[in-house]
Amino acid sequence: MGNAVMQSPLWALLKGQHHWQAHAFTIDTGGQVSDLLVLTRPLAGRWTLAYIPHGPAAEHSMDLSLLAGGLASHLGRDVFALRIDLPPKSVNTLPSPPFIPCRSSIQPEATVRIDLSGGYEAVRTHYRSRAKRALKANAAASLVIDQECSFDDFYALYSETGKREGFLIRSKEYMQSVVEAGDGVHMLCAHLDGKLVAALVLLLTDYEALYLYGASARLEKISPSYSLQDRAIQIACEKGCAVYDLHGVGEAGTKSGHLASLELFKRSFGGERITRPTTADWPYRKGVWRLYRAAEWVRQRQVEIRREKRRSP
Repeated sequence: MGNAVMQSPLWALLKGQHHWQAHAFTIDTGGQVSDLLVLTRPLAGRWTLAYIPHGPAAEHSMDLSLLAGGLASHLGRDVFALRIDLPPKSVNTLPSPPFIPCRSSIQPEATVRIDLSGGYEAVRTHYRSRAKRALKANAAASLVIDQECSFDDFYALYSETGKREGFLIRSKEYMQSVVEAGDGVHMLCAHLDGKLVAALVLLLTDYEALYLYGASARLEKISPSYSLQDRAIQIACEKGCAVYDLHGVGEAGTKSGHLASLELFKRSFGGERITRPTTADWPYRKGVWRLYRAAEWVRQRQVEIRREKRRSP
């Protein structure tokens, strides 16, 4: 099996531009061998947080307590905790204790994943009526899907969408570093009468396609985002990806409740809804870790308050 996006050199490159350092390991447990990407980021003072995004490999069974202990000696004495986000369909678990669940996950706890092994035409047969109607309406309106739009136009639409929907808006510098990262990154754009009305950012490895960011204007009668996803799925099939990940759905009242409005949209492409465990920490230095978790809670509450204000009428 190839690399998931968040365990790939592409992800290491992207995060390396934003204060994270990438560490590559090869894990061998009784003949099972897989690569592992661990990211570290220095925080206040001498201390550093280590983070495993969507790892270890979903099919590689191992004792994660032994992994956490083994990594401690390789990552250095200044690392105060190891944080893990298991990938979807992982055969591993994060026993608590010794792992301690976070108050909210870094990566979404629920997602929709589409099996691409049968090819694009086979995937399309599983689209639900909601997606089929939207694609038909978009075609009738002469919506144009391509990869040509200015970054400034994209970022303006992305910011407008974030304010409307209440999600965290990344800085212009951060988003530009993502879309300009090179091979493996595709930005798809939807134009109506020459105007940009929707866009998405897609990341690809040899194994997985990940829908990472989206933006859209509110229009009457048509929904351009459906056509963008359809084209992204087609590209993923052409590139030989095995899985397309729509990256995040949620239900009202859950930790990922702000994603609830995306549930119908993302499930209309016929994929499988998958949940995974909450992000969890293995503290190496409990005193430092407790201080960090307290500061993190304050920061998360501030983000939630700002989000609620943006979504208020």
